[in-house]
Amino acid sequence: MEETRTSRSAPRPPSGDHPAEPSPFNLANAFTFLRVLLVPVIGWLLATSAADASGATPAARWWAFGIFTFAAATDTIDGEVARRLVGVTRWGQLADPLADKLLIIGALAILAALGELPWWAVGVIVAREAAVTWLRARLVRDRGVVMPASSWGKVKTVTQVAAVTLYLYPGIPDPVREAALVIAVVATVGSGLEYAVRIQRRSRAEVGGEGRGGG
Repeated sequence: MEETRTSRSAPRPPSGDHPAEPSPFNLANAFTFLRVLLVPVIGWLLATSAADASGATPAARWWAFGIFTFAAATDTIDGEVARRLVGVTRWGQLADPLADKLLIIGALAILAALGELPWWAVGVIVAREAAVTWLRARLVRDRGVVMPASSWGKVKTVTQVAAVTLYLYPGIPDPVREAALVIAVVATVGSGLEYAVRIQRRSRAEVGGEGRGGG
């Protein structure tokens, strides 16, 4: 998701030509937008399943699990479509990680509202994602740079998706779910700190390069 791929970076033209950026209205960005649209659908299905007093696992719960799994998979799909078919857009580079965050945080918040997981975990993840989004926005605004992904970011995304999936899948023992959530929170905090350190190192390198160049 946010960092499951380094970025939707297009191949650099072999010559000095700079082809026009593809239109943002394309199939890859449609998949990105679809992830956001599916969040309230998942919420409605979970609320419906929670209100079912029959005792059996409601079909709505299985639908919520299936739709979340599909939505998470579209992160890989839209990246492949962008790179291989329709081309990369700046809108897609910025919207893709935001859609990932909304999907995961939305699902976690819905589960917390239903009393299935603690709010503190949601708060930690929201704080990390808000901080990284702010740092990323500053990089784009000040330098026009999208920071490439790291292994920490990929681990964070995988653990978050795994935790949500285990909470959505009916019948998973609580200790397993709770352990997955703790791992996701630790990976989330660690990836946020690693992202901040990389930005700081890059800033120092740029300052050092300017100093040497100015001599």
